[in-house]
Amino acid sequence: KACYEVMQCLKMHKPQDDPVYLFMIKKEEEGKPLNVAKMAAINKFLRIYYARVMELYK
Repeated sequence: KACYEVMQCLKMHKPQDDPVYLFMIKKEEEGKPLNVAKMAAINKFLRIYYARVMELYK
């Protein structure tokens, strides 16, 4: 639920330099339903977040 709220905020604020937002828009333009595009963006966000956290611990 928390990740879905993050995607809602991204959708409202429209940061043009955010890779997760751009990915979500790309998926919507491909014809994916809005919820499917948001879930795909959540997965991308989590992969990026995990990679950055793991960099700190190495």
